Amino acid sequence: KELELQKRRLEAEKNMVEAQLKESRISIMLSQIKPHFLYNVLNSIYHLYRKEPETAQEAVSSFAEYLRCNMHSIEKHHPIPFSEEYQHIQTYLSLEQIRFREKLDVVYDVEITNFALPPLTVEPLVENAVKHGVTKKRGGGVVTISTRKTDDGYVVTVADTGVGFDPENYMEEGKPHIGIRNVKERLQKMVGGSLSITSSNEGTIAVVTIPEKEETDENHCG
Repeated sequence: KELELQKRRLEAEKNMVEAQLKESRISIMLSQIKPHFLYNVLNSIYHLYRKEPETAQEAVSSFAEYLRCNMHSIEKHHPIPFSEEYQHIQTYLSLEQIRFREKLDVVYDVEITNFALPPLTVEPLVENAVKHGVTKKRGGGVVTISTRKTDDGYVVTVADTGVGFDPENYMEEGKPHIGIRNVKERLQKMVGGSLSITSSNEGTIAVVTIPEKEETDENHCG
């Protein structure tokens, strides 16, 4: 009996350590703010100041808000209101629209925001739609963000009319793309949700499904 109790205790300790390691890895992944994006935004603002100083001033404000929300999201270890993530997505896309102008068209079809999801769940999917989808297509394209309430939960969809990619074997800078896998892991672990992606040369559709839980109050970054 004593051996059995000791075995169970060791198993529990092992599971706890594994969970802590996984959480640490997730935290590290969340903290990887992409330097190329930061450089490109700063470069765009620099050039804007010569021709469109008022737009440049707005861009600086949006950029500061983006960084603040990003750091706020990184500090969170629990699900956040989608309204908070949505605010961050809008800030990100406003910066990308300054860079890409008419190449990037954005459609918001958001019906509901009062549900919870892991921090930085949808934003990386939107980033993929911009970076690996529409801006790689001649003439650009459209990114659409939509939310719906279903009978048993919530659905967030990020669709683009870009060039498409293979979500199972996607490589970025010669390495496996960890963003999609990371989103899937955090969705499952934190809210019991899931992510499915379909892609072709006509575009990509990413669907986040979240089971219904207690509603979350509207919130904002910081």
